[in-house]
Amino acid sequence: MVTKPLEPICKGRAALEYSTLHEPGTDTQIMWLCRPNGERLELMHGREAAEARAAALIEKGAL
Repeated sequence: MVTKPLEPICKGRAALEYSTLHEPGTDTQIMWLCRPNGERLELMHGREAAEARAAALIEKGAL
């Protein structure tokens, strides 16, 4: 699996890591919600879900 560079989200307080692979049976790229340093946190299904999850983690003080 090849990964692409991190894409900052939530004003740089989180990042997305995209893979060249796709979720089985779809054209949706596999992506990970990460800390800004690249530490993977959660496998995500879509950019909107990742941004919402990052915002929730930031609000809780966990990210």
